[in-house]
Amino acid sequence: MSYQLFLGCVIPARIPFVEASARKVFDKLGIQVKDIKGASCCPDPTGMPAIDLTSWLALGARNLSLIETDGKAISLCSGCVETLKSVNHELKKDASKKDEINGVLKKIGKKYNGTAQIDHAARILYENVDKIKENVTNPLTGLKVAVHYGCHYLRPSEIIDWDDPIEPTTLDTIVEAIGADSIDYTAKMDCCGNPCSKTDETLANELTYKKLRSIKESGANCIVVVCPACYLQFDINQHAVNKQFNEDYNFPVFYLTELIALAFGYDEKELGLRFHRTKTKSVLEGPAET
Repeated sequence: MSYQLFLGCVIPARIPFVEASARKVFDKLGIQVKDIKGASCCPDPTGMPAIDLTSWLALGARNLSLIETDGKAISLCSGCVETLKSVNHELKKDASKKDEINGVLKKIGKKYNGTAQIDHAARILYENVDKIKENVTNPLTGLKVAVHYGCHYLRPSEIIDWDDPIEPTTLDTIVEAIGADSIDYTAKMDCCGNPCSKTDETLANELTYKKLRSIKESGANCIVVVCPACYLQFDINQHAVNKQFNEDYNFPVFYLTELIALAFGYDEKELGLRFHRTKTKSVLEGPAET
């Protein structure tokens, strides 16, 4: 198994420990990844298409042209996957738009052919869930995980074409495979609030608050995500939510590969868990003793 790794902006710039955990997991599973030279921002799917569709398509097509050298890539970012899949979708169905975008790319010596394949890393992990089970040396017994799928991991479903957008199961299956319990909660499929933070921070925190309140009611003791924006919203902004709503939520937030790496026997120091804003020690001490 060999893939190019599209990192995007947020992970290398703000949460590089997520990348570190992913590389350890990939290595353990025999999944070879290599960096994409010259890759840029995807760019963001939540605002730019509405502001300047042509620039969004051109930037996305440039990244796809880089991926086309080896054909397929994976990303740890749900937003990056959505953008690159959506740009592929739009340009493949509209020949005139494809010609227009290639006219832009020609100025920098690039060409979009439409042959690149991009998938979320979580999809590849799910397809290797049996291998994940085989490599578990430290089952995460005692962890009660609130899985947050997020918006871009599943939608638009006709383009992402992956898992059930209403009742998904892939991430829950991986969590259970490493010995933890996936805990259901009423707000499971709601947005974390991050996209709203660009224009209305109060509303964004309100959406996060509703998620956290539901998670607390469920009895879960931590949160797992597969999107760097969702990670930042829960981990960094959890404190802002507490201040705004006079709460004391203290849920550790993990990117999926961090939990898998822990189950594979990597320790907290190796994974850089000390860099999490909401500390993870409270929930990890229990599983280590069982």
